[in-house]
Amino acid sequence: MALPFARISMLATSLAFTTLAACGGDGPSGPGGGTFSLGQAFSVESGREMRVLPGSTNGEFIAVVANVALDSNTQSSFSLRGSGLGAPPGGSVFQRNPLEPTQVATTVAPLRDAQFESGLRDRERTELTPKFAAARSWNASRVPRLPSNLAVGDLVSANVNPLEPCTNAMMHPLRVVAVGTKALILADTLNPKPGFTTADYQRYAARFDTLVYPLDVAAFGTPSDIDQNGRVAIVFTRAVNELTPRSATTYVGGLTFSRDLFPQLATSRTTACQTSNEGEFVYLMAPDPNGTINGNRRTNGFVDTNTTAVLAHELVHLINASRKLYVNTSAAVFEAKWLDEGLAHIAEELMFYRESGLSPRTNIDYAALVASNRSRSAYLTDMGGNAARYRDFIASTGSASPYRAGDPGVSTRGGAWSLLRYLADRTGTTDGTVWSRLVDNTAVGTANLQAVFGRDVSAMIRDWMVSIAVDDAAATGPELQQRSWNWRFIFAGSEGVSVFYPLSVTPMTNATSYTGTIPAGGSVYYRLSVAANDSASITLGGQSGAAGSNLQLVIVRTK
Repeated sequence: MALPFARISMLATSLAFTTLAACGGDGPSGPGGGTFSLGQAFSVESGREMRVLPGSTNGEFIAVVANVALDSNTQSSFSLRGSGLGAPPGGSVFQRNPLEPTQVATTVAPLRDAQFESGLRDRERTELTPKFAAARSWNASRVPRLPSNLAVGDLVSANVNPLEPCTNAMMHPLRVVAVGTKALILADTLNPKPGFTTADYQRYAARFDTLVYPLDVAAFGTPSDIDQNGRVAIVFTRAVNELTPRSATTYVGGLTFSRDLFPQLATSRTTACQTSNEGEFVYLMAPDPNGTINGNRRTNGFVDTNTTAVLAHELVHLINASRKLYVNTSAAVFEAKWLDEGLAHIAEELMFYRESGLSPRTNIDYAALVASNRSRSAYLTDMGGNAARYRDFIASTGSASPYRAGDPGVSTRGGAWSLLRYLADRTGTTDGTVWSRLVDNTAVGTANLQAVFGRDVSAMIRDWMVSIAVDDAAATGPELQQRSWNWRFIFAGSEGVSVFYPLSVTPMTNATSYTGTIPAGGSVYYRLSVAANDSASITLGGQSGAAGSNLQLVIVRTK
């Protein structure tokens, strides 16, 4: 049985590498190049020339031009030219995704809406960051607004406005439908009927208590408890459904809103967020099987299938925001959006491992995913979104970046997740405390990466860019491998060949100049050949070749 992705992407160019059995070098060495053994890599900065010698046999190589700047606004122009090259290696192929039957192309399920969440995080950072000091002052003497002794059947009122941080409260009556150890499940009384049953809500409370909450807390840290009830309020509300327009191809499945962590009332010492619910809240889509809201039918099964991964994702946003605000009290701002989202997508991956029984750093491939109903189901519900986002990223590496400023769209999220997984796999035999150290750091963005992974993180990012092309295609050193996932064969599916890998790779022709502009965190890829006992020179131009140059050229022998 094939594993369907959430959507079909017709990607134009790809490259089939030959799997190599020989041992390679330990990541880029050099500079200046030389005689390459199979899997060995050399690197140079822009403005310098690399010599490529294959030795006594014909050689094929992958060349990567990488912009390793950590400033997310940086763009760098480059030129690449080779002399002494052989005939360009084999042509490109038109590709489809073999994990999806072509007949479902017009009936694909909607994806979660990344653009809405990006806008929400913008509003938080614009309107709420200036209130940090006031919130910390209020937190020292707060009076809880959500009672700690609520019981099933009780009614409370809360603001479910998902768009405006501190104005225009949308007060809905909410009924307590389940009370767990860590979960307080609330159902909006204005939700469409029929909805979830009492047993369904109790199951959600148990699932949050026994799976989602302990998983996220162990990895990322404990959220705040400003309402002093020891629980996270989980609200199933039509207000989330209303965010998805009629017939949209994406949907909003849930959200957290950091406004709820701020005080309602101003004092002589504090400013206020008048519409705050003053507690830890997560808002989720409600079932709407008849499509009464914007004509979008949301069956109980659809909501049930998607909600656990959404909970794991949104709880990380809550943990990250509340710890930046009330635990790491020297933090001046919320986390950079791309890193906040990347960590939340890591939570989805961790949920996959827990539910599938598989483990990171085991080079999971297609066969492992379809080996059992358990692993197949976990992939589709918890990990399929990350796969689709990562596939979008590797199809657009020349224009995308894992740490792009502004809107962290689908490709940015896919790159951010992959980069975080690569960094964790490279620096430890287990994830250990790496995720919580990123959350508890007062630095944000790429400065946070440097604080946790070291000042040489740019070189690690470069190696990750190379791994996108050569992982599971060439026997390289561990620095150029993605140890947890074999995406080349996951994307290929049951056919077990790499021709469906969506990376765009350009064959290089001798004495031809190739030019372009790459954002920080972006990379472009070329393929070249050199005849036996011959030599070639590859020159990367653009920036100054001084130390610290943003542009780097890495060449790896693949055949």
